[in-house]
Amino acid sequence: MDAIGDLARTLVLRSNQVRLREDMDRLAVEVATGFVKDSAKHLDGDLTGLMAIDRSLARLEAFRINTAEASFLTGTMQTTLEEIQSRSETLSQTLISAELSPTPALLDTMSGEAQQALAQILSGMNRSVAGRTLFGGTATDRPAVMEFDAMMTELRGAVTGLTEAPDIVAALDTFFATGGDYETTVYQGSNDGLAPLRLSETESANVDIRATDDAFKALLRPLAMSALAGDASLGLSLNVQIDLLTTAGRDLLAAQQPIVELRAGLGALEARVEESTTRNATERTATSLARLDLVGTDQYETATRYENVRSQLESLYAITARSQRLSLAEYL
Repeated sequence: MDAIGDLARTLVLRSNQVRLREDMDRLAVEVATGFVKDSAKHLDGDLTGLMAIDRSLARLEAFRINTAEASFLTGTMQTTLEEIQSRSETLSQTLISAELSPTPALLDTMSGEAQQALAQILSGMNRSVAGRTLFGGTATDRPAVMEFDAMMTELRGAVTGLTEAPDIVAALDTFFATGGDYETTVYQGSNDGLAPLRLSETESANVDIRATDDAFKALLRPLAMSALAGDASLGLSLNVQIDLLTTAGRDLLAAQQPIVELRAGLGALEARVEESTTRNATERTATSLARLDLVGTDQYETATRYENVRSQLESLYAITARSQRLSLAEYL
């Protein structure tokens, strides 16, 4: 009978140990996460509301990623366009003065500055973020336009044999026209724009500015004109160079307006993205609080219960260890 009593006592102790360890594990999870471990039990099996909240949170997380991406893309585009506008506007002021002191050295310097500006602007149009080209449409894995040297080769080919300013200007008009060599050869990107990014249930952001936009072409045409003016391989006369540089200066100044309008539209899109980000963050906070109300725990109360269970388990271990050391000699 004593053996049976000892066995029963051992089974009871072990059963209590298992129960207390399970309670400790559950409470430890709840203390760490702030949520109940068994949501179904806590909600008496009705998970409809919790599932709806979780779907909303998942949708809001997708919107958060999209708004962050849209904000990053539009911000980088805006910075790039600002650099392009600033560089071209400064150059336009220089080129307009070509006819005031038309010395060969000065004209050569102006054309050289135009070539540097063209190279920098092409580099800006090829800018990429996180491995994605900004102005190439869906072709985000390659440059949007040719590099400077390759484009100059194409430009020289378009005006080779022409010696008069009006003829060169007409050739460049054709080069940068819709369906011209710029769009078919210089442009390396895709004719398909990026798919709009969903910012919320009702809003999306169409972050699609490609290097074939008229604003870019209006800017590149006078830059190409001024870069070709001093190109030694063309052997243009001094008067032709002056005509090309001054015309390029006026056209480059006029091309600032389309860039300003492009930047304004992009700025409006940036504002919409920021507004969506704020609204989504507010909704996400409210939804998270609703989830906390459903399956959240009182951290202080849970921690107190955890300490109580831990103390009980330690006491039980001590009792178990003491009972296993009992012997006839200790009893006597």
